[in-house]
Amino acid sequence: MSNLFLFEEAVHFPVSDSVLPLFIGVHYGSRYIKVGIVDSEGQTISYFSAAGNGEQNPELEVKRIAELVAYAVKKTGIDFELVPRVGFCFPGSISRVTERLYRPPNLPNWGDFPVVAELNKALGRDVTVYSNDANAAAFAEYWIGAAQGMQSLALIFLGNGIGCGMVIDGDELVGANGFGGEFGHIIIDSSPFARWCSCMKQGHLEAYTSLSAVARRTLELLAVGLESSLSERVDKETALNEIPKMVYEEADKGDKLAKQIIKDTARYVGLGVATLIHTIDPECVLIGGEMTFGGKGSKVGEMFLEEIRNEVEIRGMSSVAKYFKIDFAKLGTYACYIGAAGLAREESLLFSVSE
Repeated sequence: MSNLFLFEEAVHFPVSDSVLPLFIGVHYGSRYIKVGIVDSEGQTISYFSAAGNGEQNPELEVKRIAELVAYAVKKTGIDFELVPRVGFCFPGSISRVTERLYRPPNLPNWGDFPVVAELNKALGRDVTVYSNDANAAAFAEYWIGAAQGMQSLALIFLGNGIGCGMVIDGDELVGANGFGGEFGHIIIDSSPFARWCSCMKQGHLEAYTSLSAVARRTLELLAVGLESSLSERVDKETALNEIPKMVYEEADKGDKLAKQIIKDTARYVGLGVATLIHTIDPECVLIGGEMTFGGKGSKVGEMFLEEIRNEVEIRGMSSVAKYFKIDFAKLGTYACYIGAAGLAREESLLFSVSE
């Protein structure tokens, strides 16, 4: 197992304290593989992560996934026969018809790869691979996280892209072709001067609120000479993905321009959320991902969330906006594998009832 390049491993509590049956959730993120063994109440028994390489031959990566699952099972000390199904999530949409990823941007060699069949064969176990990582995380928040007890929610991921997972009346929203929840491509600016999205279309939310979009807006403001402590830290040589963190840090120190950049980002997110709530009428919208500007409990993070709420209140019909909440997600980086395991559990229950 030395070729797994383990990043992290932890056994949280004995299998004897868990609620059977057990399920395994796997979050494959191109550069990493995360595996969690989860019981029927969503408790993580053990967690393991290792290096991945999404640019590599997918057959080799499936082999690595199977090796890490086997390692996790052995180290946790469980009988693999206690696991009726293994759940997976990937950074991309999976067609329920072809059971293949559809042009995954971070997995260039996987588009024509029969991922469901190959995982099933490699593990010798039924697999659930009908959810992208955003949907899996949303299901985890619905199952045991910030939306526990609710029936409908949307979880928005702010990061390199803008992801969104949705659970409507207890079921994940996937769509006919697996594209349900492409929230980052909601149009928030229809003008001819709208910013360009990475998908080569104009005016999409992602063009204003992704990590790189916030970085570019910051560089533009500094370039016209606006006064800010950011000017001492940021220049054209600064990596784009480092700039939003610097914006947060300077805002936390009280820098006015940094605060305004965060408020503007919140306003753009709020525009998208206003459209979202009028479309699916969720009980709550949760904000997660890499760019929450400190998140829950942080003065800057709470300011960011409050600005989103204010924009939704301004834009939303009062009958809709009044009866739902906006909050931060709870489960962080563990949400995806927990959700994948939870979806495997749901499918296992479905099949047991049909039998």
